[in-house]
This record gives sequence, C-alpha cells and structure tokens, in this order.
Amino acid sequence: MDSLTAALKGIDAVVSTVAGSAIKTQTVLIDAAAAAGVKQFIPSEYGSVTTNPKLEALPLYDNVFKIRHHLQEKADAGQLTWTVLASGAFMEFLFVPGLLDFAERKATLIDDGDNRLSVTSLATAGKAITRILKNSESTKNRVVKVSEVILTQNKVLKIAERLRPEDKWNISKVAASALLKEGLDAISAGDFSFPVVFNVIKGTALAGETYGSAYNETDNELLGVKELTEGDLEKIVAEKLT
Repeated sequence: MDSLTAALKGIDAVVSTVAGSAIKTQTVLIDAAAAAGVKQFIPSEYGSVTTNPKLEALPLYDNVFKIRHHLQEKADAGQLTWTVLASGAFMEFLFVPGLLDFAERKATLIDDGDNRLSVTSLATAGKAITRILKNSESTKNRVVKVSEVILTQNKVLKIAERLRPEDKWNISKVAASALLKEGLDAISAGDFSFPVVFNVIKGTALAGETYGSAYNETDNELLGVKELTEGDLEKIVAEKLT
C-alpha cells in the first residue's frame, strides 16, 4: 500500500474503473487514497441495481456493498468523501447475444420483454463523472443516478421492426427469476464463468421493478445529462441494423 499512497500524494480525486472481478480489492486503493489525503473517491460500480439492498447478500453484489460500507467508514472518520455513479445499463452492452442479437436477428426477452431499464452510454457516463468532480459538495457521500433513456426490450424491437419490416426475428422468452436461480445455483457449485455471471446480471438488472432498474428520479440536471429523443434512439438502432 505504501507505493500506492506515495503515488496518490497531491491527488484530489480517484476514479476507480477496476473490473468486476477486482471490485473487492478496492479496499487497498481506498485506504491508500485516505492515507494520501485524497479528497474524493468514485468506486468502480456504475451499475443498474447495485444499490438495491435486496441484493446486498448476493454473489457479484456483496462486494459492491462492502466497498460502499468501507467508503462510508472513511467518510465518517473525515478522511475522504465518496460518490457512486448509478448509470443504469450501458447502451453499448444491450445489443449482444443473449439479449438483443442484431447480427443474427435474435432476441431473448426477459419475462415478456416489457421490463423497464435505465440506459446510459459510456460516453455520457464519462461526462457525468467529470460533473461529479466539479460538483463535489453536492454529490458527496451519496449515490447519484443518471439515465439517458428508459427502455424495454420490446420498445427496441418495435423500432427495429419499423425500420426494417422485412427482417424476421427469432424471439424466445425466459423468466428473470429463472435466470437468477440458474446463475446462483451454478455459482454455489463453484462456476464463475461468464455465462453464469451474465445470467445473474440479466436476472437482476433486467428484472424491471423487482430491483428498481428504471430510475424515475435522477440527477440528470445536476450532471448535465440530456435524455435521448425518439429520433436519437432510432439512429442508434438503425446503426445496429446495418
């Protein structure tokens, strides 16, 4: 930790972007930041339902909560402040096999495809982080939420079908609860492979109101985030259809 502390001397803020598998190791980085006099820490979280207390004890989510508790301990001691950016699902990760596979024209609808989900692009999340740093006082020691658009799988599919009515989609359905159970059972058996982890993510982040994946109230205005228009969304879908 000494080398990290030395490297962070004179730094005002740390924005962590470690991978999911390294979430729990952020305690070392947080301790070093506090020792170095860093004022603000933004942990690597950037999730959709990561702040829902219903998920605190679940694998993949438990470490996120432990990091937030660790940060609050530092804040209570007056050593630093923290801000969690709840960005919803990243737009870039929605159009993938297992959800909406535009290349193969396949869709696996979670439940009936009408679960609402807040979505933000990576670029907009980056801009939101800069605004957090510029508004450190009004964002300190809390979760801030941004949402460029609230989507459902069916809404995206309807846009695609309107733009390309000649295309035939292969559509299947699966229950969010079944995906979550399948993922948790596999993890209990020691399987932490990507398909297993993805099932847990789909079974929670795309479960709609069950875990609050759509943000009806946001910090968009504070963080300078503009909501996408229908035209903006059509443009994004059109690019995926090429």
